[in-house]
Amino acid sequence: MASSLEYAPLQSSDLDRMPHLFRHAFASTADGVRHYMSIIGQANFRVMRRSDVAVGTVALLDMGQYFGGRAVPCRGIAAVTIDPAERGQGTATRMMTAMLEEARADGLPISTLYAATQPLYAKVGYANAGTRMVYRVPLAMLRGQRPDPIPQLASATDAPLIAALQSEQARRTNGLLERGPLMWQRARGTSDRPFDTYLIPGDKGPEGYLTLGPKSPDRSLHVEDWAALTLRAARAILAFLAGWHSQVNTVSWTGSPEDLLLHHLPEVGVTIASWEQWMLRVTDVAGALLARGWPLGVSTALTLNVTDTLLPDNAGLYRLEVEDGRASVERLGSSGDADLELGVDALATLYTSHVTPRVLADLGRIKATPQALAAATTLFAGPRPWLADMF
Repeated sequence: MASSLEYAPLQSSDLDRMPHLFRHAFASTADGVRHYMSIIGQANFRVMRRSDVAVGTVALLDMGQYFGGRAVPCRGIAAVTIDPAERGQGTATRMMTAMLEEARADGLPISTLYAATQPLYAKVGYANAGTRMVYRVPLAMLRGQRPDPIPQLASATDAPLIAALQSEQARRTNGLLERGPLMWQRARGTSDRPFDTYLIPGDKGPEGYLTLGPKSPDRSLHVEDWAALTLRAARAILAFLAGWHSQVNTVSWTGSPEDLLLHHLPEVGVTIASWEQWMLRVTDVAGALLARGWPLGVSTALTLNVTDTLLPDNAGLYRLEVEDGRASVERLGSSGDADLELGVDALATLYTSHVTPRVLADLGRIKATPQALAAATTLFAGPRPWLADMF
């Protein structure tokens, strides 16, 4: 029976099965499924078929994800569904394995997702690798502040400027996306729920922006998107939000564990409205190490012994040499002495700087000499990774 399973691109003959699969996974309506698929694009869907009947889906969202100041080619994953009759039979595991093999063959060294359930994805080598946090503050905290400079309403022609600001903010941290058209479409709102974006003027051009949606009936306001490249821009964003104090009670935004706006709040009272972790999988060890950026002014080397039972071509010894922000990687073979021994899941957590090497060692997820731990701590020193976008 298992031999009849097939992983393949979505075809028109699979479409009638989509409402059934999405309904059981996400409680989606048929209209909702059609709308979602039109946004993602049918070419970006893969299905798992048993005897020519679609029993699972996965959406592939190719993008870049910034680590060390460089955008690493990444396969984002969404819309994972499995027919209820297939659960517990290993069908989802086989589908995810085939997807990872495809990602590796396509030259995408990492894959990222938000997990509805962690055990499935942990089984195929994903690991927690960063957070998505929404902060909420009472607007009364900001009363009396006056923005300087005053943010200016952006127009459609300002889209390249806004994209450049977002890219620069992403380069300064870990985890943010190099957004493609789909992610920008979400960040800019829709005709049914329009957003307004305001640019923060600067001496040599905009220094930041914030995007606001409509206020909610519960008198709350959410900042849908933002970037602040200067101290002045961060202060201007908070002061601009203070102007809503007569209309809303609270304001929220998605931010990092080391959030810039939090450091400019004048008083205590911030709460974490939501917190979740996202997961990452390294599909190509050498490709991932080469693609990311590294600390400037650092010269060091490590030999890693990586285990990967799912993708055996990914396992083995790697010699990583870092020199002033760039890396070289040499494949040494399948076994031998190493400075650092770890599974591909622990590598994902280390790669993003989500957990320090010392903590990973204390958890038993890596084995390393004291010298190797010190070197790895320097190489993967942060910033702590986060995501603003959902997918």
